Amino acid sequence: MKTKKYMLLVVIVLLLSLAAILNTQREPSTIIINVNGQMIKTIAANPASPDDLMIPKAVAEQALNTQIGWQKSGPLPKGIYYRDQVAVLMYHHLSEKPMPQFPWVLSVDRFDDQMNLLKQEGFHVINMAEYREFMLNNGAVPDNAVLLTFDDGYESFYKLAFPVLQKYGYTAVNFVIVSTIDHPDPNSVPKLTWEQMREMKHAGMGFYSHTYDLHHYGIVDAEGGQRPAASALLYVDDENRNEMNVEYYSRVTRDLAKAEQRLKEELGNTDSAIAFPYGSYNDRLLAVCDSLGISLTFKIEDGINTRADRNAARINGGSETLTAALTLDQMKHIDLPMELTLNNQKVNMVRNSPEMRKGTLMVPFHQLCKDLHIDMKYDPKRRIVELIHMDVGA
Repeated sequence: MKTKKYMLLVVIVLLLSLAAILNTQREPSTIIINVNGQMIKTIAANPASPDDLMIPKAVAEQALNTQIGWQKSGPLPKGIYYRDQVAVLMYHHLSEKPMPQFPWVLSVDRFDDQMNLLKQEGFHVINMAEYREFMLNNGAVPDNAVLLTFDDGYESFYKLAFPVLQKYGYTAVNFVIVSTIDHPDPNSVPKLTWEQMREMKHAGMGFYSHTYDLHHYGIVDAEGGQRPAASALLYVDDENRNEMNVEYYSRVTRDLAKAEQRLKEELGNTDSAIAFPYGSYNDRLLAVCDSLGISLTFKIEDGINTRADRNAARINGGSETLTAALTLDQMKHIDLPMELTLNNQKVNMVRNSPEMRKGTLMVPFHQLCKDLHIDMKYDPKRRIVELIHMDVGA
């Protein structure tokens, strides 16, 4: 009993310590900006990371001697629904005929209607390489850009979706549960084979991780409550406790690393991405992805993505209850995005968007410096920022 109480106390202390660390990273603290010998003292958010450093807009304007704007972008020309953003459509399983009892299974005719309407309505389907360039390297995408994604690796992607995609000259990516490819279950809905994926990859399709074997719910308490296994601290029944963070990190890291290894071995993948099972994630899971070099992640949430949305929202296109027109309407009627400007010129936000914190608008300082071609040196221990080449924008 003493051992169990001790272990429980250790878990509580670790969780409180983690919460304190995360809170410290999020709470503003003080830094000093050295501008040609002039010292400006200010609050800052994310002070531990130079790339993520956020400071008040008014201070950034003073330090950079420039005008910073943060407002909704102006109206777009007719037929352009969004610009410099990417809509990601999500699908799962296709069927030859409608299956009303399974509304999440899309009939191939409805899928064909959607793909046809995408072309008619002026949407432009991009591939994963273009999406990656946009997200990670400030690459350009066409107006009304769309990335098509499928989850779970069903064989219907090969037999039904692939011919339709080829018909319209489109590509798509499939996030596969890698263990179900390595170990097919004859009693479940058929999944893709490595050979089928190699054939489709040669034709431009992409295949990425939906975890190796974490696409299930795991027990999280003594009463048998369940949560998605990839994002939850699972219950250790024989010790009457939940996983410690170190145990969670080890378990999830092993799984995601194995999925990456198999995708590289079988398909020759040289890049990585993951769709989180059930769309469930947290800071711990994002940290594991970062540690493995998985820089592009996907969740389940309506929205259009900017470069700052590395954990991308995906609109459900796989509902048989919606017509093709209604599915596309989700991308056509969106609020105008907020736009960051320097002297009325748009800034492409790469990592962080401006945000209000306790009534103060905080802006991504490193990104602004880069756009003004100003070198920024930051010592996170001393909390001192030094700006160099201040002749630009003066």
